[in-house]
Amino acid sequence: MIPALIRSRATRVGLIVVALGAVAAAPLAVTGAPPAGAVTIAGANTLSDKVSVDWAGKHHPQRTTDVHLLAWNDFHGNLEPAALTQYGKFAGGAAYLAKAVHDKQKQYGARQATLMAGDNIGASPLVNGLFKEEPATIMANLMNVDFSSVGNHEFDKGKDELARIQNGGCASTGCTAAPYTVKRHGRLTTTKTYPGADFQYLAANVIDNATKKPLFPAYGIKRFPSTSGRPISVGFIGEVLQSTPTIVTPSGVEGLTFQDEAEAANKAAKDLARKGVHIPVLVIHQGGFQTGTPTGPNGCAGNLAGSDIETIAKKLDPSIKVIVSGHTHVEYRCTITINGVTRLITSASSFGRMLSDIKLTVDDRTGNLVAADAVDSIVENALNTPGTGVVRQDDPSKADPAVAKVVQQYVTASAPLANKVIGKIQGDLTRNPSPFGETTLGDVIADAQLAATSAPDKGGAQLALMNPGGVRADMKVGDISSGGEAPGEVTYGEAFTVQPFGNSLVTKTMTGDMLKRVLEQDFVGCGGQTTAKTLQISSTLKYEANPSAATCDEKIGKIWVNGDLITPATSLRVTMNNFLAFGGDGFTVFNEGTDALGGAQDIDAFADYFGAADGTGLAVPALNRITAVS
Repeated sequence: MIPALIRSRATRVGLIVVALGAVAAAPLAVTGAPPAGAVTIAGANTLSDKVSVDWAGKHHPQRTTDVHLLAWNDFHGNLEPAALTQYGKFAGGAAYLAKAVHDKQKQYGARQATLMAGDNIGASPLVNGLFKEEPATIMANLMNVDFSSVGNHEFDKGKDELARIQNGGCASTGCTAAPYTVKRHGRLTTTKTYPGADFQYLAANVIDNATKKPLFPAYGIKRFPSTSGRPISVGFIGEVLQSTPTIVTPSGVEGLTFQDEAEAANKAAKDLARKGVHIPVLVIHQGGFQTGTPTGPNGCAGNLAGSDIETIAKKLDPSIKVIVSGHTHVEYRCTITINGVTRLITSASSFGRMLSDIKLTVDDRTGNLVAADAVDSIVENALNTPGTGVVRQDDPSKADPAVAKVVQQYVTASAPLANKVIGKIQGDLTRNPSPFGETTLGDVIADAQLAATSAPDKGGAQLALMNPGGVRADMKVGDISSGGEAPGEVTYGEAFTVQPFGNSLVTKTMTGDMLKRVLEQDFVGCGGQTTAKTLQISSTLKYEANPSAATCDEKIGKIWVNGDLITPATSLRVTMNNFLAFGGDGFTVFNEGTDALGGAQDIDAFADYFGAADGTGLAVPALNRITAVS
């Protein structure tokens, strides 16, 4: 066992212990549990509702202490509030989240822990992405975060770069985000070298193949003062979804093994119990979706049913009763009862728009968890409310002034590039799908990638395909950035927000048979696909789809490229990004392509496409490239 680590911040927030778990993991035995039965899910009806669990019942102890967990997830470097909304409110932005967090930290004092459930970095707007994701980590430091689970986007640039984000030091291109604001002896100062994260990344189910140990500690322990004077210990187990390698570029997860989430969590809980810590909290970058009709704006009707987090919860040791989740970018507070064990599960939307406040009620005598509840709040940032043609009016009273100053530093530094107008759009380009999954923005991106690779010396592409998950934001006529461009004008910063990954284009030779089979992989169960995703297609490709067909072969009908009907033997030059080129998002047929030729970065192709359009701007394409089987 690697010796426990005590972080330097422990003197400020209480004793924090971090330990690495062993590699081999087996679930703890569930003794005395009732047989498997129905899953019961319940939740809040409104934002003001609490969702509570009382495990003690009539045996509730006389002396208890409340410990609060402040949590959010999927921040994705959204330093600015932009036009983000939540439940009819302008919401989000680092300075506004910081104010909400600091207010609660001051209220709870030493009896709180601050957590993130992954994807604090990656897929970021330009103001963060331009500076190697460092500003978002500085923001988390200023918000006194204790622990964060790794998310899939933490691996976008590989484990070595993530280690630098954790430990500090300049990137190969230098410390371009300097000066960095840091806390020293309770005061803010600056340094010229990127300082790294004050918080500890946790990764119980991510194994470094070189060391055969978790890439980061499996869990962290924080101790809090109780009302009786005896310290209370809570363990935080950090994890990411096991299927991370299917949604991250292969180079990002090279040299790593991602284990079963429940098995790794159970191993960590067992290790914590041996250390006398009997309150394990799972902080996991995996979650659920709304599957039923909500009973209110914060309802949980149908939430989590059949979701990945439910599957994980079914296998968890009974000692793990609280789960802080993420990844799906939705907001919920639910209780989920499985095999007689009721758990509290939360998620706080995304982009810093919401903050979860989870209260743990602990028996002072035994240190055991006896009850828990959760309340989510909107991180509001404006004097007005959203509406057609409404421009957000900032409310500085809702922002932390010190953090706002740091945000402005990076906004100012990125402004010359971010505010550069690269073209126009004639109407809104969105991710709203047609009945067959086609979107106007996805079509335009595919068209841009085709334009960048159609020349013979650029790949000779005849069509292009784009993964929908790589399209990160809508592009609307009314969106106005801080550069003050005219309605309909598109800035580089807005384009970067849509395509922030910096993927490069790849053109491969594929047969008509390969093309048909990769289109079949839009559907769950076809070619090993586990999640429904519709590839976005360039204007040169048209095909028929029948999603309700009984077999995968029947789901795709006739296919045309440049008006010509494709046969299985037809040879085609096809462009995709490097993520898809290696089978990302389950589109493994792309691996069969040959004669690969690398191309420009996707954001450059996108920007060039706007620049090549005439003065009226890009038109909104008709959603008619995918049609019903005739």
